[in-house]
Amino acid sequence: MPGGQVPVAPRTVLVAGAGGAGRTAVACALAARGAAAGRRVLLISIGRVADPLTATPAAGYDHVHLNPIRLLADWWERTARAVAASRPMRGDGEPPGFDPFVLEPPEITGLADAEHLLTLAAVHRYATGEGGYDDVLVDAPGFEHLAALLTAPATVAAYLERVWPRHVRLSGPATDGPATGALAGLILAERLTVLAEQLAAFVGDRDALRLLYVLVADGGRIPRARSELAALEVLGLRPAAIVLNRVLRADSRFAHDLPHPALQWFARRLADQEAALSGAAEFGAALARPVLTVDEAPAPLADAADAGRLDVSRPGGSDTESGGPAAGDVLSLLGSDDAAPPAVRHVGGTGLDARYEWTVELPLVDPATIGLGRVEEDVVIDAEGVRRRIRLPSVLRRCVVEGASYSDDALHVSFVPDPEVWPRGGA
Repeated sequence: MPGGQVPVAPRTVLVAGAGGAGRTAVACALAARGAAAGRRVLLISIGRVADPLTATPAAGYDHVHLNPIRLLADWWERTARAVAASRPMRGDGEPPGFDPFVLEPPEITGLADAEHLLTLAAVHRYATGEGGYDDVLVDAPGFEHLAALLTAPATVAAYLERVWPRHVRLSGPATDGPATGALAGLILAERLTVLAEQLAAFVGDRDALRLLYVLVADGGRIPRARSELAALEVLGLRPAAIVLNRVLRADSRFAHDLPHPALQWFARRLADQEAALSGAAEFGAALARPVLTVDEAPAPLADAADAGRLDVSRPGGSDTESGGPAAGDVLSLLGSDDAAPPAVRHVGGTGLDARYEWTVELPLVDPATIGLGRVEEDVVIDAEGVRRRIRLPSVLRRCVVEGASYSDDALHVSFVPDPEVWPRGGA
């Protein structure tokens, strides 16, 4: 860059939420407002089929649609070429032994975790400066697919290391016989591992990748939103803000309690909305995150231009009225992540009598859903329908679990030294 300046990574935000919450509309609105504020904005949509709302992007920002199947086929073709250039051939010109790359790219119809990795890899390229954007907004898939997308890197890396450790892989395949086909598996596994580890670090960096959670202003959706936000907590993916979409504004100049079906419907909708506003405020307080609102559109949204006119603001008015940022720069409301990472403390005792407590913040999580497991140096937390594997601090890897409890919105796990591996004279 001119003057030796270091390029600044763009703000990358995943707009997430339950199906029907209006994620795509909110993503388009944020993209339009950012562009109106003079920022270079990219909107990324994901899926095998593009949403009609993003098919014709509004003027002012760029749009890229990521088709996971297309990404997988392209990656498979590149990797197959690398394998073909590296492996030995039999006398009849055929590769020996195991060979996953006999599959041609057009035959590839899906490979779930690989699709997730490659989709994230494409997002990561833009998030690290490709294209020179100031903001990268990702219209994320629904919750279940989002959870799979964001956990795939750590899952794939852990599985590969568990079933085929790197030191074993890199010891080298056999040089003759059917086992030479293991070279194809080696190249495939190594490429997936390197990619998975890189993307796991990207997903885990809350300053590099932030989430907005969108829910509709309907009190009936609050239980579902609570469950999804709690599951995100278990996965270590706390949203940077909560967006309450489709908020109705009541005009106090008119009576709303007259016995007319339309007014009765409107009154019920306002009552449901109050429950949603209360629930969103509760979530924001529990997670220490701001709550933004988007007003109900005056007419159905036909295209991205319509969505771009939606107003995203703090509850109670526009950004400028509520002391927020200048119009367009709503994303400046999203500060750095301040959620405490899992922490260990020495409770007391020395040697084999030492006691340690490991704490993981889990606000909104129903403690009745929590289960714990131990796999070598990791603890597996199972709660709210999802599972997260966390590497323990070094001191706890030589300990065993004594007990666990949930209080003050956190999981507390007690550890004691394992006599078989605890060093003699250790603290």
